[in-house]
Amino acid sequence: MSQDEKKVQKLEEQLTQVRALLSHTVDTLEQERRLSAVTKNRVAGGYYMMSRAAEKNLRAMQRDNPAAALVFSVIRENMQIGTNAVTISQVTLCKILNRSRATISRGVKYLADHQFVQTIKTGNVSTYVVNEQIAFAGTAGQRKAVFSATVVAHECEQEEGWDQVKKLKAVPVIYGDERPILGADDLPPPDQTDLDFN
Repeated sequence: MSQDEKKVQKLEEQLTQVRALLSHTVDTLEQERRLSAVTKNRVAGGYYMMSRAAEKNLRAMQRDNPAAALVFSVIRENMQIGTNAVTISQVTLCKILNRSRATISRGVKYLADHQFVQTIKTGNVSTYVVNEQIAFAGTAGQRKAVFSATVVAHECEQEEGWDQVKKLKAVPVIYGDERPILGADDLPPPDQTDLDFN
């Protein structure tokens, strides 16, 4: 084998390694993009902002109506990013806070009367929208539709046997830049035209 042929062979090996590395990098970036899309609006463990001026009112609420302060805490903890809303029944609030239905009702009334929350009835439960001037999750003024809310359900509200449900079937998510593969056919190796270098 001539010197030129050896150089060509070495270059081809390097090119193969670079293609493998590029493919791995593209896959890693795609996985990170999907993970980012899935976790984008997750509230659990996230942050919300509260105005400094609201602190004085919160202290007054804690003094005047401790149950309202507890209810407001649960609502803020679970409100959806971008809507400031959460749908939760009073039965669930009773279970979470270990208070009576009457106490929770008085707390919710206090919050609504003092403009801490707006209450929207949705059947047997209510959607609570937190006043953006007090606290918000996301960007100020970002609130979209009050009906796009986090829903909190408690096991006490479920029918018997709800915890024995078999594993649900998963529906695959296909993103705009993907194409579905039907069947178990082997795929040809990727072509350079399949790769987006931009």
